Amino acid sequence: MSNATLSRIIKRNEEDANRTAANVMLLTFAIFTVIYILNVAGIFIIDRPVMTAAYFISAVLLLLPKLLNKLCGTSAKYLKYLYVMFADLFLLVITSTLTYHVVVVYAFPIAIAGLYFSQKLTKLSTAGTLIVTAAGQFIAFYIGRNNDHNFQTLNRLVIFGVLPRMLTLLSFAALLLLLTKRTSKLLSEDADNYEQLLSHNQEMICGFATLVENRDENTGGHIKRTSIYAELLSRELQRTGQYSDIITDEFIECLAMVAPLHDIGKISIPDSILCKPGKLTDEEFDIMKSHSAKGSEILKEIFSGSADENYKQMAYEVARYHHEKWNGRGYPEGLSGTDIPLSARIMAVADVFDAVSEKRCYRDAMPLEECFNIISEGSGRDFDPVLAETFLNIRETIEDVRKATHNKPDVCAK
Repeated sequence: MSNATLSRIIKRNEEDANRTAANVMLLTFAIFTVIYILNVAGIFIIDRPVMTAAYFISAVLLLLPKLLNKLCGTSAKYLKYLYVMFADLFLLVITSTLTYHVVVVYAFPIAIAGLYFSQKLTKLSTAGTLIVTAAGQFIAFYIGRNNDHNFQTLNRLVIFGVLPRMLTLLSFAALLLLLTKRTSKLLSEDADNYEQLLSHNQEMICGFATLVENRDENTGGHIKRTSIYAELLSRELQRTGQYSDIITDEFIECLAMVAPLHDIGKISIPDSILCKPGKLTDEEFDIMKSHSAKGSEILKEIFSGSADENYKQMAYEVARYHHEKWNGRGYPEGLSGTDIPLSARIMAVADVFDAVSEKRCYRDAMPLEECFNIISEGSGRDFDPVLAETFLNIRETIEDVRKATHNKPDVCAK
């Protein structure tokens, strides 16, 4: 199992756990609100000023996760530590101001940590919970908030309050650690299976793409180069913070895998058109243009029910929309601007550059300077201007890749 696969699974779980933790805390606040209202109504007999102070402090701690998820996004790595800390602080408020009898609340921070299936976080949460549990009870004792007659002396507090709760918490934490370890093992096994599936998918992709490229016994260099160009462009966009809300490691990995399929629709184009040594007629060109729509439909059928949803969607977008233009004059749908999926806009730059820089069955390769000029001149017209500028900024790297992967010309790619 690769580190990338495991990291992706862990990241997805943490994002989901951050949402769940925020929802649990919101629900806890709602329950606390009901208790507070019942206390105000006189059904409970907790001191009102103390209850009010505890309620409003807890409101801040329990509602902050929802706000932070919106402001920072659920993918922020530090959120899990903050949410466990908020849970510990909430526990400190409860134990030091209200009552010793609600034993279940002592496990609240450890349960929050358990959402993340992290042994490290569970251990940290356990240590923090033990500290605040003891501290809260001692604070309550010294400020006169010990509502139980069994805890009238410090010795009785330690014997009947602090020690039993700490032992209970340790038992709960030990159980949760075992569950976390078991779940982590299952996740690892699932990751291995998922990676094997991705490997099989990639082999199938290469087989399909090579089938298309070998229609005229070429080497498949177009597939290799355009895939590398697309990945390089994506990584540079990520490095410079462009489209940071879309371009993630998972986006780049997915694009690199599906890029070879962008011309899969050419399998349906007759050889007399695909490999014609001269200029295509208008009718022939219309048939050639159909490859993008046909390719997307082919992929929809191939991956129906058998691929990751993000993977399947990106493969469809790259195949269908890589000939759309920024100004809306492309095909098959005439999309414009950011209505064109980002993956297809990236593929368009890579595809055009390779098409003009290599020998074709109807013309010779263009000089590299002219090829880069085509990308520059097409900025804001054919290509997303951000992508065109970024591609030109990595010109040296693109040239190095072209030299390294250049074997024989792809004489039938159009």
